Amino acid sequence: MDQRSLEAAAKSGNIDLLYELIHEDPYVLAKTDNVPFIDTPLHVAAVAGKAEFAMEMMNLKPSFARTLNADGLSPLHLAVNHGHVWLVLELLKVDPSLVRFKRREGTTPLLLAVSNKNIDLISEFFLVCPESIVDSNVYGENALHIALKNEDQREGLTVLKVLMGWILRLCQKDGERIETRVINGRDKDGYTALHVAAHENNPQAVKLMLESSKINVNIEDKSGLTVLDIAVLRRQENNRRDIERMVKRHGGKRSVSLAKIKTTSDVLGSPLTWSESSQTAVIRSYAWISEERRNALLVVATLILTATYQTALQPPGGVSDSGGGGETSGGKTGSVVMGEATFIWLWVWNSAGFYIAALVTLVLLSLGQESMFRYCPLVFPLFAAYVVSGSVISPNSRASAIGLIGASMVLIIWSLVISFWQRVESKRAKVRGPKSGLVWEGFTTLDQARGLAPKGNVIWS
Repeated sequence: MDQRSLEAAAKSGNIDLLYELIHEDPYVLAKTDNVPFIDTPLHVAAVAGKAEFAMEMMNLKPSFARTLNADGLSPLHLAVNHGHVWLVLELLKVDPSLVRFKRREGTTPLLLAVSNKNIDLISEFFLVCPESIVDSNVYGENALHIALKNEDQREGLTVLKVLMGWILRLCQKDGERIETRVINGRDKDGYTALHVAAHENNPQAVKLMLESSKINVNIEDKSGLTVLDIAVLRRQENNRRDIERMVKRHGGKRSVSLAKIKTTSDVLGSPLTWSESSQTAVIRSYAWISEERRNALLVVATLILTATYQTALQPPGGVSDSGGGGETSGGKTGSVVMGEATFIWLWVWNSAGFYIAALVTLVLLSLGQESMFRYCPLVFPLFAAYVVSGSVISPNSRASAIGLIGASMVLIIWSLVISFWQRVESKRAKVRGPKSGLVWEGFTTLDQARGLAPKGNVIWS
């Protein structure tokens, strides 16, 4: 009787009746909550579109929002299916993560909205839960796949424009990773969304997705076919080459012409190269640096860059202002007043400090995990200006050349010393250290316990 009364209260949205039932039996909602698959009052309210009752139920029993009924549907799925947009938005205000809650066959509310071609709800879902775009169902189909498999190609294209518009506008920290996962996601047949568009002979959809810089046009499906292979097969059926031309312009190839690539197992089983070993060592050595220490090191490196560059602009003792100038060796205007030998020693050490500080700045900016090339424009103009300044203030070309070679030798020696010290540290790491199981197994060190070494950077003592 209680359950039938609860259902009646939910259908009519009668909150007063709900509390009358609670007065009669305080466990009336708990009895429903203990059943794993059931139509809760929130399910009933979602179907009926009773937003106020649904919100009251969310306050009393938030767990109902994540309960599936016997058909494998949650309240939010039911609200999306029945087009109760206001109720959907109210539920999401309470718990935005419901956008990613999966029903039967792994369908999320977002994927359901895509299937129903409800572009307004799709946009709202993205606003409250941006990460929901990466979700896929049990068949491996993400939102792009489902949009392209729409029976009405024009409606599917409208939904695809909204999806791609969101993907291409992502600016959060992991935006590139999300774009890569979605645009190259494969379903149970190994099809990416681009494969599906080629199968459906949908050149407009292909053009939309090719705007992504992260798309891989040469991914093979389970049959070993690339997008270009499918486009060629479809062209033989309908004598159209639009998709084929677009894919070729973006580097698409036939599967037979693709070079054989290594599997992940091949890569992991191959010998470690010098470049891989060096890169790993750099990343590990900087992985423990905290944000505060990194900022402090950047400040120190910047100060060194400023001080050493200032020496090139205003060398000690000044510069001569005429051809007959003082004690300069070369006697050219603008050259340093100091002697040639003094200048060489000054320029060697000043240049070494300048170059090392610049290198440390580049490494700290990339933390060894990305290419330093993108940051090179920050320091290359400074390098060029520094070298030109050195040639201007040097007593003669010989002094300038010796100074440059000397600075290079200092850098080489510094690199060798670092390499030697790393080998020493590597040998020290093989020593068992003090008698402690935690130290031997790498959980901690004596230095870490004393506060001499950062946590996570194991240094054997």
